[in-house]
Amino acid sequence: MNTFLIFAVAILLLQVVLFFVIRKKKREDKKNSIIEKYNIKSPADAFRLIQDTSIPEEDRQKIETLYKGD
Repeated sequence: MNTFLIFAVAILLLQVVLFFVIRKKKREDKKNSIIEKYNIKSPADAFRLIQDTSIPEEDRQKIETLYKGD
């Protein structure tokens, strides 16, 4: 019975650790995502952002690749 309890606690701890690791990764992905950064919901939004000169060139190139579907 003790081995089963140790095994169950280990699995529970693994689940908790995985929860926080995945949550951190999702936050980083969301922070680095061009779609989330500029709130792009449609191709029209992407086209409008491509034409905007206030957006950095690097971001504009990423938006253009998304717009073209590459």
